[in-house]
Amino acid sequence: MKTLTALPHNPAYLDRYVSIRDIKHKKTKAPLVAAHALLEARYEAYAQAIDRGNLGGLSKNDKAIELRDFLRSCYNVSTQPLKDLKKAIKDAQPKRLLKYCPMCGTTIPGTFDHYMPAISFPEFSVHPLNLVPCCAKCNSTKDDDWLCAAGKRQFLHAYSDQVPDVQFVSVTLHENHTGSAVGAAFALLRPAGVPNQQWDLIDTHFRRLKLIDRYDERGNDEVAEILSDCQTFLEAGGQQVRTFLRKRAEDRAAVYGRNHWIAVLMGAMWQHPNFEDWLGVF
Repeated sequence: MKTLTALPHNPAYLDRYVSIRDIKHKKTKAPLVAAHALLEARYEAYAQAIDRGNLGGLSKNDKAIELRDFLRSCYNVSTQPLKDLKKAIKDAQPKRLLKYCPMCGTTIPGTFDHYMPAISFPEFSVHPLNLVPCCAKCNSTKDDDWLCAAGKRQFLHAYSDQVPDVQFVSVTLHENHTGSAVGAAFALLRPAGVPNQQWDLIDTHFRRLKLIDRYDERGNDEVAEILSDCQTFLEAGGQQVRTFLRKRAEDRAAVYGRNHWIAVLMGAMWQHPNFEDWLGVF
């Protein structure tokens, strides 16, 4: 997993909101125009919370909640400026990165999650840093439950939380007694040197989204897919199949991060002493 690229501030985030607001019907637009100073202050509060690493401490605003229906309509009702905003967010990401949901790394990101839940923070319904491209499963699992009972964040913020560039997703490969099948079992292992607060957030993100279970569910099929690709490489005249798979693993890690589960799986496979034997089976 990798941190997403924040949308550039030109045009300003508040100006993007205004472009969406101003296309609304008068009944919706009028109270939002009257509350412009409130939105300006709340956007500044969001920016400060990110700068201080204190998103979890950003309190709800009663006046914004009173305008919830009007503010949420900026996102819930599709308009061209909203479509442009969503496209701009996706276009800002490096190529291929959004092939997978940035929250789980397993499926296509076909929706957007409001990191600060729109039910409680409707003023951020179209804030570019509050819209995270993700899959429907991650969106529905996270839902509005972004804080634990102790008031701590439970999910990584895709734009501001820096994932440490150290290995913390691992996989163990299992062969059956005949060597005719290979399985994969993933685990989350804390590396040395990662601060408690940072690790706690990574750990809860994985646990709440059940990522290790999701990797395990897909692991066996992915092993077979990888071996099939390697077999095709050999049948086409390729040589040094370990090098072929190593380079694929490195490419995956470069694009999606060293802890992307497929990069981890490929890395374990090409380094396994029985790797060539598996190619004779699959």
